[in-house]
Amino acid sequence: MNPPPMTPREFLTSAQWACGGEYTCMRVTGDHIDLWEFHCCRLGVPVDAVERLRQQVVDAVRSQAEVAASWMVTVLRADDKFLVHVYKMPSLRLDGTGSVAPIDVLVYGAPRSNAHIKHVQWIHDRSPIEQHARAVAASVGRTEPFGEVILHCHTTYTSAEGVSIPRTELLEGLITNFFVWRQGTLHTGGNDDAILHGSTRHLVLLACKSLSIPVLFTPPCLEDAAHWDAAFVSSVVKVVVPVRAIYESNGEMARLLPSPPPILDTLRAAVRRLSDVEANPPPQ
Repeated sequence: MNPPPMTPREFLTSAQWACGGEYTCMRVTGDHIDLWEFHCCRLGVPVDAVERLRQQVVDAVRSQAEVAASWMVTVLRADDKFLVHVYKMPSLRLDGTGSVAPIDVLVYGAPRSNAHIKHVQWIHDRSPIEQHARAVAASVGRTEPFGEVILHCHTTYTSAEGVSIPRTELLEGLITNFFVWRQGTLHTGGNDDAILHGSTRHLVLLACKSLSIPVLFTPPCLEDAAHWDAAFVSSVVKVVVPVRAIYESNGEMARLLPSPPPILDTLRAAVRRLSDVEANPPPQ
């Protein structure tokens, strides 16, 4: 019996290098690489190496049995070379109606120390957070783990009366970006916040522009959750996945959110249409 394929995480944590560790994850179908320029910019690929790396990625996918399928390709910068790993793109979970199944998220963990670089070190840094999330899920008798953990920071807001009011800013997931839909506006962290700007986040912002949806680049606050119309996370794998409920760090439910509105399906469809758009920095 053949051993199971190495996961992207196993690939990244087993690789060796003296200088490097930056990586990116992309969706590849056949010879098409979603947002190729975005990923080259993220990795800092030299101009004279771009085409060579593209061919390396395409050849790696062509070596798979199901060439026409969508693949999750991870490219790691290791010393003076790029290492490529190919993994079958995980499928989204669907509910009984065929819609994308919502997830529950746990609010826990401080912002990344270096959020603007996608680096292997973050896999190690987030391990205690993942352990905490598993322990909380078990302690409250959940039959499934939390779908994501949302990093946060504590701030204060001074009211008109001069009273300091604590606020919990929700920044990003461990492997996703986080968004809130409220009264016709999308809320998410911006350039000045400690978040990694993912490739699917980029597509979500492009979709908002094409649909004339206003975006507020301010982290959503947990204390405002009663006023949210929806929340969702995004990533190369998850694309647009709604949040069903949000939990505090001790496992108590902070808010059960409304059923996902149609705008999330509209955004997801727009993201898929835009997946072949080359990356230009979205407006901030």
